[in-house]
Amino acid sequence: MLKKYICVFAFIILGILGIHRDVLALDIAPAQPLNINITSSDGRATSDITDGSYYSYMTIPENGTLTVTSNEAIYGIYIKWYYEPKEYTVSYNGKTVAGGVNGFRHEYIKIESGAESVVLTMPQGNRICDIYAYSSGELPEDVQVWEPSCEKADILVISTHADDEILFLGGVLAEYAAERKLDVQVLYFSTYDTGTIIREHEKLDGLWSIGVRHYPENGNFNDLYAENLEQAEKIFCYDDAVAFFVEKIRKYKPLVVVTQDINGEYGHGTHMLVAKAVCEAVNVSNDASKYEESAKKYGAYDVPKTYLHLWQENKIKLDTKKALSHFNGLNAVEAASAAYKQHVSQQWCWFYVSDTNQYSIADFGLYRSLVGVDKNNDMMENVVSYGEQERIRREEESRKEQERIEEESRRQEESRRQEESIKQSQAEEESKRELEKSQNNARRKIIYIVMVVCCLILGLLCVAYARGLNRKKRRRRIRRRR
Repeated sequence: MLKKYICVFAFIILGILGIHRDVLALDIAPAQPLNINITSSDGRATSDITDGSYYSYMTIPENGTLTVTSNEAIYGIYIKWYYEPKEYTVSYNGKTVAGGVNGFRHEYIKIESGAESVVLTMPQGNRICDIYAYSSGELPEDVQVWEPSCEKADILVISTHADDEILFLGGVLAEYAAERKLDVQVLYFSTYDTGTIIREHEKLDGLWSIGVRHYPENGNFNDLYAENLEQAEKIFCYDDAVAFFVEKIRKYKPLVVVTQDINGEYGHGTHMLVAKAVCEAVNVSNDASKYEESAKKYGAYDVPKTYLHLWQENKIKLDTKKALSHFNGLNAVEAASAAYKQHVSQQWCWFYVSDTNQYSIADFGLYRSLVGVDKNNDMMENVVSYGEQERIRREEESRKEQERIEEESRRQEESRRQEESIKQSQAEEESKRELEKSQNNARRKIIYIVMVVCCLILGLLCVAYARGLNRKKRRRRIRRRR
C-alpha cells in the first residue's frame, strides 16, 4: 500500500515538473514567422510585399490601408520600406500607435498582447518592399530592431559608400560595436535614395550582421566614382563635405572618429575626398567661428582621437583573430566576411575582407590625439566611453547620496542622543527635585514629630509641675489646719 502511494506521489511531482518545463520552454521559445494574409484598401494585389525581394515594392496611396491577418496571434510586424517611411499608424485590438517616427527603413513594430488583425494606415502614402509577421517569443537574429542614432557616440565610423564600412572598417565594428557593446555610430557620405535603392537595404543588413545596433545616418551626396582627389573635388564641393562632417562631429560628439585611407584604399578619389575632409573637420570642429550654423545648433566640439585606415603614423593593429563571443566564436574577419555577403549586389566585385592584404581591416593609424599616443592597439585607450562615464556618474551620485543619507542619519542620531541626553538630564533633575522634595517632606515630618513630642513632653512637664504645686498647696493647708 505504501509503495502505491509513493508511486502516485512521484507521478504527480513529475507531472508538475513536466508542466513547468513546458511553460519555461514556451517562455523562451523562438518567435515563428506566421502565414499572413494582406489586403489593400484599394483591392490591389499584395504579392510584391510578400516575395522577400528588395527589387519589388508596393506603393500605398495617401490614406491607404493594409490589413494584415493571421489565424495565429500576431505579436510583431516587421516592415521593410522601399524609402524611408513617412509616419503612419498601426491599429489592433482597439488600440492605435504611431509608426515611422524614427524613419527606420527596416522597422519592427511590437504588437502588445497579440492580435489576429493589424491595420496599417498611411496618411501620406508609402512604399513597402516586404511585410512579415511573428508569433510571441525571441525574434530571429535577422529581424532588425534598431535603436535610434546615438545621442553621443563613443566611436563615429565614417564610410564613403555602402560596403566600405565592412571591407575596410569592419574590424572596428566587430570589436567595438558588437563585442564591447559601445555606442558606435556609422555615418555614410553617400546616399542611394536617388540611385540603386537596394544598396540602402544591403547596408542595413550588413551593419546588423556585424553587430551595429544604432541606426546609421546618410549624407546627401550621390554615389559617384572619382579616379582621383582632384576629380572628386570637381564632382563634390569640398567645403560642403567639410561642413557636413563638422556638423556630424558636433552632433554626435564622438570620443573617437574613424574613417578611410587618405590615399583612397585602392585609389578611389571619393574615399580620398572623405578622408581629407574628415581630417580638416576634426581640426576645425572646436572653432565656433567656423561653420557657425552647426556651432549654434550643437556647439563646438574637439574630438579626442581620430584614426585613418592604413595611416602610417602612430600605427595600431586591431586583434582581428581572437574569438568574439557576440559571433559565437567567430573572429572579426569571419564576422565581417559574413556581413559583406549581405551586400548581394556587390558580390560580382573582386573585393573581399582580410586582415593580411593591403586593405587590412586591422590596420589603422592615430592621425590626431588630444590624449596621447596608443600603447595597446586599442582605439579606446586613454578615453572613457560615455556608458562608463554615465556609470561612474551614477556611482558618484549614489555614493554622494549614500554619504548624504549617512550624514543625515548621523545628524539624526546625534540629535536623538542630544534629545535623550536632555531628557535624561531633565529626568535626573526632576528626580533630584523629587528627592529633595521627599527629603524636605521627611524633614518636615521629623520636625513635626519632634515638635509634637516636645509639646507632649512640655505638656507632661506642665501637668507634673501643676500636680506638684497642688501637692504643696495641700500640704500647706494640712499644716495650717494642724
